[in-house]
Amino acid sequence: MGIIHWYDWVTPTTPLASVMFGLIASIIVGLLIWNDTKKWKHVAIALMTGAVVSVVGAFLLNVIGFYS
Repeated sequence: MGIIHWYDWVTPTTPLASVMFGLIASIIVGLLIWNDTKKWKHVAIALMTGAVVSVVGAFLLNVIGFYS
């Protein structure tokens, strides 16, 4: 995997950084959805979708050689 650097928020340099910042963005979106709807189901759907997209995206970028 690798170490997360301070500049990874601009362009992630490792799959771990990609997933980490994807999850952080998903949590922020989840908080915004909670503030708007007050429904845990909507928050859970947003968090799960964000987590899956982050993990799959980091995997695909790793497969095509983006991080090497």
